[in-house]
Amino acid sequence: MNVAASPRSPAPPASGGLVATIGWGAFCACSWTWCIGMFLPVILLGRFGWAGFLAFAIPNILGCVGFGYVFDARRSRRFATLHPIAIRWFSLATIAFQVFFLGWMSGTFLFTPEAATALDPGTAGVAGSVFAWPVLGVILTWTAGAAALSARGDRFWRWFAVLAAVASTVLFALAFDRAGGLPTAPAPEGGAAVSGIIPLMILGFLACPALDATFHRARQQAPSRHAFAVFGVVFAMMLVFAATTYDGLRPDRILPVLLPLAIAQWTLQLVFTIGAHIRELAVLPSGRLGRGASLLAAIGAGSLLGLPGIADERMYLLFLGLYAVPFPMYVLAALINGPERGLSGRWIASILLVSLVAGPLGWLGFIENRTLFLLPLAALTAAAGWAIGRLARRPVAVTS
Repeated sequence: MNVAASPRSPAPPASGGLVATIGWGAFCACSWTWCIGMFLPVILLGRFGWAGFLAFAIPNILGCVGFGYVFDARRSRRFATLHPIAIRWFSLATIAFQVFFLGWMSGTFLFTPEAATALDPGTAGVAGSVFAWPVLGVILTWTAGAAALSARGDRFWRWFAVLAAVASTVLFALAFDRAGGLPTAPAPEGGAAVSGIIPLMILGFLACPALDATFHRARQQAPSRHAFAVFGVVFAMMLVFAATTYDGLRPDRILPVLLPLAIAQWTLQLVFTIGAHIRELAVLPSGRLGRGASLLAAIGAGSLLGLPGIADERMYLLFLGLYAVPFPMYVLAALINGPERGLSGRWIASILLVSLVAGPLGWLGFIENRTLFLLPLAALTAAAGWAIGRLARRPVAVTS
């Protein structure tokens, strides 16, 4: 087990003062810069304008920064020790999500829907099968590279994070210069209500950091909680960078001008995030499948769903639903259950069951963009998490 989930005494926090604090802050910013932060701003700007971006960015930054100030090293260690299985599944889901996104974006640039419609259906099907192989090659190559890096130690990952953050800053400066400033993104007339996404955004981003093993590692090893303030600055830049790659009024400028810069950052950050979570899986409890089998299953699922003909925006949003419903529900139930108790398998099964029952609301809200359905979904997620936490606190009756 690693320092994030070990019941044994962990190593003392890293020395180095300011340098280590900056390094761990950059580490958290890079490990949290997923395909959510790199691409969801583009979707939200298209659907809601800048109001959608702010509804996403503000709770995202505040929730993650707040993690570092609410949890001290002792609380982080205690929470991670009590909930290692949920943390493990969070990392597995995150790896699968990044692998899917890697395949989706690779397929988009190798074989576009516009090219497919120019062919007859039979030819399009053959072309889709042919282009699946180079997409799979990209997925496996970059995932293998991330896995190779996962064996390195804390010092390597801190410096890797600083270099990645500097590279992203340079790419952002180039994108901002080429774009001539931030994009114009007016809210569409007659579009969905942005208010519908706010409660679920707040719930998800306040809760999900508690299940991120890389955050627990950083909180326990950083010499100062202010590493998470460093995170806030670096991560805010990452989100604005993502926003510069959108302009609904001038979409023609994106491909030739900004897309190469975005691809460079996506590649760097996907390798970082996948590698960082593979590193955590190597020392978290393995479960019934075992460490290797569960990791291969996550990579396999992400690869399959990321292939041409399967990967699309709907699949992306379905992945996103994991971080909006079951994971926040678990964290809320864990907090209500108490700081000294874990959640047994039957309560985890209850969370999954409620999440499946709530699925139609998520589909209507996320996929069909009827965002008012996300309001009862947020209420149900919070109420179910509270109820499961309360029920889990009840003493088990002993029969003779």
